[in-house]
Amino acid sequence: MSFTKIFVLSLFLSIPLLSQAPGVWENTSFLPSPSSRNNDGFFLNERLGWAVNGVGQIHRTTNGGVSWVKVLDKGSSTHWRSVSFFDSLHGYAGALGIGEINNPASTDTNILYKTSDGGSTWVPEPQLSSSVIKRGFCGMQAVNDSVIVGVGRVRGPGWFYKTTDRGQTWIAKDLSGLAPGLIDIYFTTPLTGWIIGLTNITHANSSGIVLYTTDGGNTWTPQITTTRQGEWCWKIQFPTPDTGYISLQRNSLSPIYFLKTTDAGYTWEEKLFSNSYYFVQGMGFINGSLGWAGGNSANPMWQTTNGGESWSPLSLGRRVNRFRIVNKNLAYAFGDSIYKYTAPFTSIHTESETTEPGYELSNNYPNPFNPLTMIEFRLDKSAYIKLRIYNNLGEIIRTIAEGYFEAGTHKRQWDGENEAAEPAPSGQYFYRIQGEGINETKKMILLR
Repeated sequence: MSFTKIFVLSLFLSIPLLSQAPGVWENTSFLPSPSSRNNDGFFLNERLGWAVNGVGQIHRTTNGGVSWVKVLDKGSSTHWRSVSFFDSLHGYAGALGIGEINNPASTDTNILYKTSDGGSTWVPEPQLSSSVIKRGFCGMQAVNDSVIVGVGRVRGPGWFYKTTDRGQTWIAKDLSGLAPGLIDIYFTTPLTGWIIGLTNITHANSSGIVLYTTDGGNTWTPQITTTRQGEWCWKIQFPTPDTGYISLQRNSLSPIYFLKTTDAGYTWEEKLFSNSYYFVQGMGFINGSLGWAGGNSANPMWQTTNGGESWSPLSLGRRVNRFRIVNKNLAYAFGDSIYKYTAPFTSIHTESETTEPGYELSNNYPNPFNPLTMIEFRLDKSAYIKLRIYNNLGEIIRTIAEGYFEAGTHKRQWDGENEAAEPAPSGQYFYRIQGEGINETKKMILLR
């Protein structure tokens, strides 16, 4: 190699390239229905996705939004509100149901439909029919390949729905005593999750409310009720295991706020979105800092690059009700049309830098313990990690953390229970952290 080539290569390797900057939003080829927006959408991967709207239509794309095909049209009697899939074939779509005062055209008593062929055909799920009890879906989430959870609805009643066996059986739990209306749901594990909604079905008298469960939805604890009337919680999302956001909707008046947590949902802070009125519904973040809000019919989306400390308007994206994050470089927004976000480039590290983040797994405390112990770990760089508890046979007892974590110190508590929320017996256990270039195991003792 010549001296010139060596010099140029050395110079290139010595220049630290910039990390990812905000990318661009563009409209996909979707042709919207003039009488309804897309209330929800779901992408299984970068190319395969579905969208549902309020006039009974379900659309599918197999090429990342380059083209959309209408696979179902039931008419305005079925008001679709949500959609989720276990895999490329098996999925569910949730409907508003009957008796919703602002949607009298919604007369379909089947509030849940299922498909086993990727959405080409749909059949009702009779277990949750609203023919006797007026109820319906608003939010839905596929937690893993066996569990789907859901809630509804916006003007009541407040119900929680769940399957743990890929839809063979469903449970429905009336939570109207805690929250008269429920709108969205987010679970980080099959046991741990949040549902959000409103304290009064008369919206002018409502505040936003957040409920929390650690036992898969068997019991719920109120975490926060917002301090203003005339607003309610609308969408919830956790872009990292520690950081979560909840949008707050108002039909009138200002200022406009949202909720944010930085301690894995244990506490929530009310933060200012705008002193001027903006009809906020959808809110989504692609990481802990970069995110968007939408919902207004006349004005497009807003963007933040600093975790919601400040917001600036974008040039497109009206009536956005749901953001779906596919990966750290790709997201979709569902509203009057379907919009696609792509990052301009990803971070590039020089050859002199390590691609494996440094980390430290601390000793749990207290140890021995009964029934609670704290596990702390530190990351020098953001990374996708799993933190799991094992018994002496090497069997997984509990996953207490899984996802992308930012650089810094993180804490997770184990309550001595297994994935089924049953007390683990006394004995020696192991906690193990795993990720790319990360693998360490330590011992602890549970004494009953």
